[in-house]
Amino acid sequence: MQAEAPPTPQSLLGPFYFGVILGTFLYGILVIQAITYYQWSKKDELWLRLFILYLFIVETCSTAISVAMIYEPLVGEYGTGKPTSLFPSLLPFQPFLEAAVFVPVQWFYSWRCSVIMPNWIVPILICMTSITSAVGAIWTGVIVHRVKEYIHKPDVNTAALIWSVSAAGADVMITASLIWSLRNRRTTIKRTDEAIDTIIRNTVQTGALTVAFTLLDVILFVALDHSTLNFVFDFGLPKLYSNALLSTLNSRSPGPTGKVQPPNILFSESDPRGVVTRISQVPSAPQFVVAVDSVFERNGDVLALEELQK
Repeated sequence: MQAEAPPTPQSLLGPFYFGVILGTFLYGILVIQAITYYQWSKKDELWLRLFILYLFIVETCSTAISVAMIYEPLVGEYGTGKPTSLFPSLLPFQPFLEAAVFVPVQWFYSWRCSVIMPNWIVPILICMTSITSAVGAIWTGVIVHRVKEYIHKPDVNTAALIWSVSAAGADVMITASLIWSLRNRRTTIKRTDEAIDTIIRNTVQTGALTVAFTLLDVILFVALDHSTLNFVFDFGLPKLYSNALLSTLNSRSPGPTGKVQPPNILFSESDPRGVVTRISQVPSAPQFVVAVDSVFERNGDVLALEELQK
């Protein structure tokens, strides 16, 4: 039987390269969103502003490390056999930095879900699943540091599965919770129901984007033992979380025209009967901005973000 051909530099390092490009592009969007947020968010609670600063710092470190990581095999080790035999030495840091982003963001969404849901069971499940994912990410980083060589990549599969499947599970629960809550808020008013349908469709689409990136990451990692194709999606994944959260927060901004944005039904609160009593902007799992007209009275907010302002 013919021996399997050794991997080429293109097949191993190409996905790293394109993954770093995608991640850096998303970081550029994050920078713009962060600047926008700090320009108008002076009334937000200090802890929320510090939380966004924390995410920005972690994402900056992650981007810098990913650029340095791809520099090592493409430039620093050029002409040697190391790039096709050894993992980049900075790769073990990536799972730690990703967990440092997606865990607090998922917990934030979980907390806001608890505002619009009648019980804490689902938010608690989301937090537990998120912690499981963090354990898997840390375990993955430790194993990558220990095995070092691409030939031992299958040894990382179990930890990577726990990490990615748990993260995807938390995203699915967040998305499903918000959809369930919104569907229960249907009224007999056509305009309002159409707005809710629009938000539900957007929630499914944006939640599916994050889940798709996560699942593609783990499926390609496990299925292709001697390929790094999964890293095309891996480096950009945490930046999807950060951009989604900042996009939701920035949706409260009046914008360059100074016009107040119409309320987003996702941020409304309801009494035990499911009647909407407060309106604002609630982040979906992870969701980019959706602003819709509403016939509800604008008294406050459902992730209830306005109550986080001083």
